[in-house]
Amino acid sequence: MASALPELDRIDKASIVDARGLTFREFRRTLRPRFARVWLDIAMGYVLIGVTAAALVLADQSSLLLLPLSVGIGAAVLGYAIAYIQLFFHEAAHYNLASNRKLNDLLANAFIGWMVGQNIKAYRVVHFDHHRLLGTTADTERSYFDALDRRFIFEALTGIKLVKVLLRRGRHVEVKARVAAKDKPPDAKLMLLAGLVLNLAITVGAVWFGAPSLALAWCGGMILVHPFVNAVRQVLEHRAFEARPDVDYSVEPHGAVTRMFGDGLVASTLGGAGFNRHLLHHWEPQISYTCFRELETYLLKTDAADVIRRNTTTYGAAFRRLFERAS
Repeated sequence: MASALPELDRIDKASIVDARGLTFREFRRTLRPRFARVWLDIAMGYVLIGVTAAALVLADQSSLLLLPLSVGIGAAVLGYAIAYIQLFFHEAAHYNLASNRKLNDLLANAFIGWMVGQNIKAYRVVHFDHHRLLGTTADTERSYFDALDRRFIFEALTGIKLVKVLLRRGRHVEVKARVAAKDKPPDAKLMLLAGLVLNLAITVGAVWFGAPSLALAWCGGMILVHPFVNAVRQVLEHRAFEARPDVDYSVEPHGAVTRMFGDGLVASTLGGAGFNRHLLHHWEPQISYTCFRELETYLLKTDAADVIRRNTTTYGAAFRRLFERAS
């Protein structure tokens, strides 16, 4: 059973009804994924990458003196855009990229998974256990176990956290595969190799065509900025404001915590693909993020309204509270 937040999980979905007398079950049947919206949102991420890459090429042609500045800004933008696109891998894990499941997985690997060398079937194994085990010591997505302190930021920015996450996910997939009596996880190593080759091709190609800023910015964005953005976002979504920095939550259960972050440019990009309404996703995992605004509007007219409001904040406010708590 998926977990979201104890006070919301305790509400019986069968008893939810809005002011018009519409039950949740009736309302739930009206929600359908809007696949065109999903792909438009993904395309926006690729457009940002394309525009940034073009700007870096032009900067190199004008003056190499701008290289340090170009690389710094380029890595930040590219890393943020990569992190944004990767959020839709999560949507693919719940089969919400296309109406056909096989097509969903093919598109996920071709347009999203290649960037980080990850196969959607392998990720799905890890992610579904995250829903089932949220807040427990066995949670498979556990960046929020660590306090948001200077050490966390250093490890996230230097790629240390990325290595830890990849190793842990790899072990989890291998174990699940053995339990299922399979020889190996689904194409995980093949996808990793494909990702490495494609990223190397982008880097070498940029250098070959005289765009060193693009090559360096791509590496910085992929290896440093993207993992940093992803790790911090997960902490903001799942770490309790009361969590103690001196407690090891891999030993002592943290408890299920999920938040809402509203709208706006930061919330809609750092929390793209519905992560800005992550509480709703954990509460009803199979609903497409394209329906979350409607779902929130409905719930605000029911007995769940107070829970939603109490757990709505902004990414900035959550960062300040958690960082101050860890300091």
